[in-house]
Amino acid sequence: MKRYCFLLIGLFFSQAARAQPASPAPAATPLSGIWDGGVGIGNGIEIHGGYLSNHFLLLGRTRYKWWRPDSGPGSTGLFRQFNTRSRQTEVAALAGYSMPLSGTLLYAGAGVGYVTGRQLGEYRYTLRGNALIGGDTHYYAYRRYQAIGLPLEAGILFPAPKFKPSFGVTFQANLNPEQSVFCLLFTLWSGQFGRSIVPAL
Repeated sequence: MKRYCFLLIGLFFSQAARAQPASPAPAATPLSGIWDGGVGIGNGIEIHGGYLSNHFLLLGRTRYKWWRPDSGPGSTGLFRQFNTRSRQTEVAALAGYSMPLSGTLLYAGAGVGYVTGRQLGEYRYTLRGNALIGGDTHYYAYRRYQAIGLPLEAGILFPAPKFKPSFGVTFQANLNPEQSVFCLLFTLWSGQFGRSIVPAL
């Protein structure tokens, strides 16, 4: 996941550097004064919002991510044994750069974020339960933490005309001294950014 995140950021900036035409071309439609927001889901869930003015982009996000232990009781299954999951909540603000490219919107940004979470440690014990009600409950040692981190984000948005929702894919990271995380999310935007770069039908 780390590799894909940094590869996308590198691709974004390489495309931006190569996007200068050899001869003068008509100026792209300005992306000015647009507010937008939506949700994202993948190996985490988030609520996000943004402001776009020309190529300058402001982003805000609140993300919740969970992951299971590498081994031991409760390490298998997607939704069962939620008690055995490490968890992290992030609130972040980012500033960055956006670039229309072939009907899409590429963007990348960085900023500052606050994270709080619970990181599992060693397995302790299991309370046996009724399989018809909920099954066994596994308990792990854990530690709670808070930290200020460096949030990163790079993504692509596929805008829709008029007021239709827009879809995208984003790679996210939060680098902090307690528990750095990486996410791949499919995003849904309300469509305001899309109305700026896609002509109405």
